[in-house]
Amino acid sequence: MVNTVIKSISSLFVPGARVTVANLTIICVLISTSQTYSQGNVFEAQIITGVNFSQIRGDQLAGYHRIGYEGGLDVSYRISDMWRTHVRLLYRNAGSRNSPFTDVKRSINIHMAQIPVYASYLTWWDNGLPRIHFDIGIAYGRIVNTKINFPEWEKDLRPLQKDDVSIQAGMGFWFNHHHGMTISYHRSVLPLMKNPAEDISWYIYYISMQYQYKF
Repeated sequence: MVNTVIKSISSLFVPGARVTVANLTIICVLISTSQTYSQGNVFEAQIITGVNFSQIRGDQLAGYHRIGYEGGLDVSYRISDMWRTHVRLLYRNAGSRNSPFTDVKRSINIHMAQIPVYASYLTWWDNGLPRIHFDIGIAYGRIVNTKINFPEWEKDLRPLQKDDVSIQAGMGFWFNHHHGMTISYHRSVLPLMKNPAEDISWYIYYISMQYQYKF
């Protein structure tokens, strides 16, 4: 299952035989870009890893019980002393599930490749380091794998969408020039599944907590 998901994400961006070379090239470009512009901090590169607490509105499974993982890369550009723009390439696991304390298990498991684009407002400067930032933006996601364990929905299910567009807002804190944490709220604006005849629509909501390492 894991190999299938990884292969699906890889094939979304680069033909299979060149995936490893392409990924290494991206990482090297990010590192070299960060080092090249380190004097003025015009460009910066980061590695991202974290967890999601998610739910799907409309699936009758209330609560952010689905815990997923995420990881990827971030490139940012400083447009002024107080503002920085970001583009990320992420792999994200989201979905929903019922309470872990119930006997009957129901879940919706979603794997997606995502490209968030957002802006950060920088504040609380300390020796040239903006300790706190506030973020707002939008993200495009491509769903590469979905697994549904929910027999009650079988008769009402319609084909799931492959594309996801979400809005996001959050804030973060830098402990020093290399290590930071962020928390953000995300909600889809496009339905994952829609059944007009039964007035059913599914939308993905999640809270993300991330660790960031800046080169």
